[in-house]
Amino acid sequence: MSAKKPGPVPAGRRSSAALELYEKAVRAVGKHDYVRAREYLGDLITRHAEERDLLERARSYRMLCDRAIAESKRPAFRPKGFEDLLNHGVYLHNRGEYDEALKALRQAAEIHPKNEHVLYCLAATAARAGDTATAVKALRSAVAASPANRAQARSDSDFDPIREDEEFIEIVYPQAS
Repeated sequence: MSAKKPGPVPAGRRSSAALELYEKAVRAVGKHDYVRAREYLGDLITRHAEERDLLERARSYRMLCDRAIAESKRPAFRPKGFEDLLNHGVYLHNRGEYDEALKALRQAAEIHPKNEHVLYCLAATAARAGDTATAVKALRSAVAASPANRAQARSDSDFDPIREDEEFIEIVYPQAS
């Protein structure tokens, strides 16, 4: 006894089946389930070749899924040593990921607690993150390590969130206190 192959699907049902696969794939992408989304998209592409308008979008989504799957397999960057931690902290700061940047910069500061660069970066990032106490403490240490940091902080927009803070003013404008 042989299994019967399904006959041709009527055009209306064919379109709704293709659309259903497409919608499932889009929902899976929305949930970051790229493997399942790729399966749905593959089914759509192989079983519904006549749906040209959906196929273009399906291929685009499949490429997005392929990239996401490939990136998920790439090992995460793990900074090692002072320079890596400092550079990674600055990178995260520039991306606006202040909490993660603070973690990296604090680790760098543990390695070299008197390094003016890490102290200044820690102060700037803490100011952006809304941690005024850490920002002021680190800035005070950065200025003690190199008085040139005082002038830098005066015009650095990273300190805008704490610019009106009395301790910040005392550090960058000592003659005014």
